[in-house]
This record gives sequence, C-alpha cells and structure tokens, in this order.
Amino acid sequence: MKLLPPALTTAALLVTWELLSLSGVFPPELPPVSTVAAWLLANLTTADLWTVMGLTLMHWGAALTVGIVAGTAIGAAMASIPAVNELLIGTVEFFRPIPVVVYLPIMLLLFGARPQVVVILAAVAATWPVLLQTLYGIKAVDPVTVDTARVYGLTALQRLAWVTVPSALPFFGTGVRIASSITLLAVIAVELIGAVPGLGNTLNTYAANGIYAATYGVIVLTGLLGVLLNAVFERLEHRALRWHPAHRVVTI
Repeated sequence: MKLLPPALTTAALLVTWELLSLSGVFPPELPPVSTVAAWLLANLTTADLWTVMGLTLMHWGAALTVGIVAGTAIGAAMASIPAVNELLIGTVEFFRPIPVVVYLPIMLLLFGARPQVVVILAAVAATWPVLLQTLYGIKAVDPVTVDTARVYGLTALQRLAWVTVPSALPFFGTGVRIASSITLLAVIAVELIGAVPGLGNTLNTYAANGIYAATYGVIVLTGLLGVLLNAVFERLEHRALRWHPAHRVVTI
C-alpha cells in the first residue's frame, strides 16, 4: 500500500504526457510515452545498451567506493582530532558547493576523455555527503555514554567498536545512500559532457542526431537505474540497522 500513491502519480503523469504528445500540445521533439516505451522494449534485448549501462555502473561503483573510503577517513579524522578539523573545515566548506563538472575542462586537458576522469570527478562528488554525515555522526555521540563506557573500563578500541561506531552508523548509512544517487548523477553528467563511453555519452549522441525516442528512452532508463540503486541501498541500510529504533519493526 505504501507504493500505491507514487505509482498512481507516476501513471497519471505518463498518461498526461501521452495525451499531450498525441494531441500536438507538446512539440515533435517530445515523442509520446508509447513511442519511448516501444524503443526501450526493442533495445533492452540488445547488447549495445547493456554494454554502455555496464560501463556507467563500473564508473559509478569505482567512484562510490573511492568516495566512501575518502569521506569516511576524512570525516572521522575531522570529528576525532580538533586540529585536523580546524585545518580542513574551511577547505571543505569552500570546495563542497562547487559542482564537479566545473573541474571537467581541466581534467580533460590533463587526461583526455578517459574513464579515469569520470571516476575521479564522481568520487569527489561522492565524498562530500559521506564526509559530512560521518563528521556529524561521530560528533553526535553522547558524551555521557562515552564517559560511562570509560568508567566501566572499556579500552579506546572497545569504546570505538561498541559506542562510537553504532551511534554514528545511521548517519553513515544515510550518507552512503545519498552519495549513491549523487555519484550516478555525476557519472552521467561527466560522460555526457566529456564524451566518455557510457549512458551519458549515448544520451548525447542520440540527442545530437535528433533520435528523440532513443534520447528519452535513455533518460527513462537512467531514472529507473537511480530508483533501483536507491532501493537497494535503502534495503541494505534497513538490514544493517534493524537494531536501531528508526528501523525496528514493532509488533503488537
């Protein structure tokens, strides 16, 4: 039942799109949903579409992994060591709002249109949400709980494992889930602008050649991929944090 309202809204939007396209309200560059769906059904069985999707997922996976590792390490260091926080907080606040595509021309000049450019820039985009959520999560640990654990004789490593990590884990899970979506957006954008093989470059090729059904088909496919990845991370977050009150299933 929880999925019913968004499903109805999506269906209503698709029907509206179809009717407006068929009636001529929308320009020819926006084909009907039925035409886009027909293209998707015809091409989902071809190797070419799955190949470019695989390339995009490879870029996404590599960038997300690098972003998670870098964001966790830097965020934990900033939260745990005041001197590191003082040194880096200004730099983080300066670079965090800058879209990664701003760096693309420089990266293309240095490295060319290569997959490494996509991974590096998308990894930068993935780093920020993980870094900030790790930082906030560790800083949100209850100091009374830490002091109590210290009084009971827990070592620093035990306090980290049994107090800090469980308290910060919900923040970290949220950061990773947000980073997953941001990374996919960054990968598609860099592929599109930088002409690196993947869904983004395929989208740009179709649009430049006026193949509009294919253009919107790739856009729909990208959206579905983002929804699927978000659902997977939501599920993983729920399973990993089933002990947390926000994810605990209460039975009466």
